[in-house]
Amino acid sequence: MGPAGTALLCLGLCMGQGIKAQAETFLRPTLKADSGPLIPKGTPVILRCKGHPGATWYYLMMGETQSQGAVGAGMEANFLIPSMTKDTAGSYHCLYKTQSGISEPSEPLELVMTGFYDKPSLLVLSIQKVVEGQRVILSCHSEQLFDRFTFYEEKGVNTSRLQKVLFGTNITSASMTTTKEGTYRCYSFHSRYPYLWSASSDPVEVRVSDATPQDYTVSNLICLSLAGLVLIILGVLLVEAWYSWRALLA
Repeated sequence: MGPAGTALLCLGLCMGQGIKAQAETFLRPTLKADSGPLIPKGTPVILRCKGHPGATWYYLMMGETQSQGAVGAGMEANFLIPSMTKDTAGSYHCLYKTQSGISEPSEPLELVMTGFYDKPSLLVLSIQKVVEGQRVILSCHSEQLFDRFTFYEEKGVNTSRLQKVLFGTNITSASMTTTKEGTYRCYSFHSRYPYLWSASSDPVEVRVSDATPQDYTVSNLICLSLAGLVLIILGVLLVEAWYSWRALLA
């Protein structure tokens, strides 16, 4: 390989390394809400966009429209939504700018406003303390007609995990089955307005016992037999007392 070929090869390698380094600098940002994605009506919420230490500007987008901008503070920028309303509920993502360009957007964060409708009722159609592996049926009931019901399991402070979304057409209740202990809540909403949910139901705690199922038939029969024996003895004592009383009067 001649000098010209060597120079071209070195130029190609340098350009490749430069492109790779530039691609590595644009880490995909992450967007999270301090209090989780379910925000009660009228409550403020802080969104945190984590990007790159060299970022000079961060953008918060709602759908395809820029909602807010913030001067980059190193790895992270915070965005305040003063009050959760039907106009601020929706899908958000963020991105950042460096001297080299603009990053790709983060994964979308779906912010849901709760409390738009009255809260439903969450009922346990089985005992609340269950044996491990036993199924428990939870039923979410509303006085209004909805076509979506969701069940959430609380996993700690300000955290929850979606268990199931149930679909229907103008229904007032929906049920789900679980074998896991935990604290559950449910919500209802309309599919036409996916970011406007009802208030949360009151929580229901499902506890799991380590005991194995037992057959109580024999013990129940023993208890009934003992109770019958006690009644017979009491009857005999009453009869003897009656005869003794008659003898004293004679």
